[in-house]
Amino acid sequence: MEQRRSHLQGQEGVRAQKPKYTPHGALVLEDKSRLSHSMIWNWMRAFYDQQGVGAWSNGIVPNFVTTNCCIAKMYAEVIFGFLNDVFSPNGMREFKSDPSEPLYVVELGAGHGKFSFLLLKQLLKMKEFFPPTQTPNQFPFKFVMTDFTENNINFWKNHSSLKPFIELGMVDFAKFDAEHDLEIHLILSGKTLNRHTLKNPMVLVANYIFDTLRHEAFRINDGKLQEALITVTSERDAEPDLNDPGLIKRFRPKWSYHQTSHKDYFTGRQADLNPILARMVSRTALRNSSILIPVGGLNCLRNLIELTSGRLFFLSGDKAYNHENEMKGLRDPHIAIHGSFSMMVNYDAVRHYFESKGGFSMHTPYQDGFKVASFVLGAKKETVRSARLAFQLAMQTFGPDNFSTLQRSIKDMVPNPSLKLVLSLLRLSGYDSDVFYKFKQFLIDKVGHPYASEKIQQDVRRDIRQIYDCYYPLSKSKDVAFEIGRLFMSMKDYKAAMQYFIDSLRDCGEHHVTHYNLGLCHNYVGDFPSALSAFNKSLAIKPDYHEAREWRNRMVHKINQIQGSDPRGGGLLSRK
Repeated sequence: MEQRRSHLQGQEGVRAQKPKYTPHGALVLEDKSRLSHSMIWNWMRAFYDQQGVGAWSNGIVPNFVTTNCCIAKMYAEVIFGFLNDVFSPNGMREFKSDPSEPLYVVELGAGHGKFSFLLLKQLLKMKEFFPPTQTPNQFPFKFVMTDFTENNINFWKNHSSLKPFIELGMVDFAKFDAEHDLEIHLILSGKTLNRHTLKNPMVLVANYIFDTLRHEAFRINDGKLQEALITVTSERDAEPDLNDPGLIKRFRPKWSYHQTSHKDYFTGRQADLNPILARMVSRTALRNSSILIPVGGLNCLRNLIELTSGRLFFLSGDKAYNHENEMKGLRDPHIAIHGSFSMMVNYDAVRHYFESKGGFSMHTPYQDGFKVASFVLGAKKETVRSARLAFQLAMQTFGPDNFSTLQRSIKDMVPNPSLKLVLSLLRLSGYDSDVFYKFKQFLIDKVGHPYASEKIQQDVRRDIRQIYDCYYPLSKSKDVAFEIGRLFMSMKDYKAAMQYFIDSLRDCGEHHVTHYNLGLCHNYVGDFPSALSAFNKSLAIKPDYHEAREWRNRMVHKINQIQGSDPRGGGLLSRK
């Protein structure tokens, strides 16, 4: 891609122009640009391309609300309902479905892949109830993880948690630019999805994606439409590289407005967005309001509607406006900075876009917090009965934002929750490993005797097995296997603990405390030579580790004496 240059940069054969500043002394990088044409979107792509999975594993971009077991279970229930709708007699007639071919579930911007993994886990639990297929042992759907950067795709290919789904034939990968590509080229199967090859409707999943794609900004001032133009500034004296994604941290937007027409603002393929502007201008409730149009997301939907021959089920979660009254008031567009940046998504505009093409939508009912919406094309409401019911039950009473708020509030506001409360929260979460990690020390302290009965300990063992089954190793600083090992040690189940410590070494690397705890476990089951080996490995990593040296000496003494275990005990240590 050709490097953008401005008056700030010298170029051979071209005279560098004099830098421009605002009246307050800020350096102007870009002056009064249409928002969707601004240089800031190039920084967004460069940021995710450079950071790769590190954008999430290093904690730069927040993502818990869209990558936990609870939301994955809710999405799975809605998708399962749609599967049954598509392959029902009415669905096959109206959607023109082909049960000999899979329904493709495509996730836009799968990023680190954790949500894809959790969603696949939840869908696989429903295997017994899948609609029948004409080919034995074939799943009625194929899950496709997509992203625009190959860095993330290479990460998925090599992630151990995704390999079982690859072997089952449930998942494929694709490099896909959401705003521009007209086809989806599958990497593993070699197939190309387009209007000629796609035999069934498509489920499209997009969480925290539309808020990072291109937008246009407007305001309606006394009933008149005004376009918002962005001036991009920096507080630095010079910015030699205008492609540097680090500019996200230090740029400042300035806004100006001028009157425009809703009749022909959008041109070409985007001309179908003009009626959305016209409707908003005509609404009395929006006479004085600030409007964002997610043109990047709508470009993607336009392409996929064409690709699917108008048979699309779009399930999306984002920071969004569901209702027009959320857009009332004159204010500048807000760009939130969080490593990358994001803008509010106008789900109301997306709703009208689908309705203009004969579709319908479903939305979470609340105006505050994270929103989930589903937009449907290709069939009447009456045909999509199971998906509509699943959305109502999963999203419209206690949705993903409610769960995220609940678990955070218990952690922050209940200093000493009961064991049963924490276990109940873990079960409500769908056995989420991040929720477990937040309450790990409390559980480790409380599940041993005399705090927990044998029955409760058996229940905890069952819960922990399910938590680990949903664990997707991503960040070495969040070592769930290590903490589960400590939990089993607190219940004196040393054989079980050892396997988790071994997994910790595999997934998160060598650590002196992991080897130390393995040594304790080997000691308590009477395997003194293995205990000695573990303590030696701990000391090899940290020679001044006093506790490991003491236990190494004990093991040497025990082995030399060739007799039973030393009655002296040892303390269970964390890494801290």
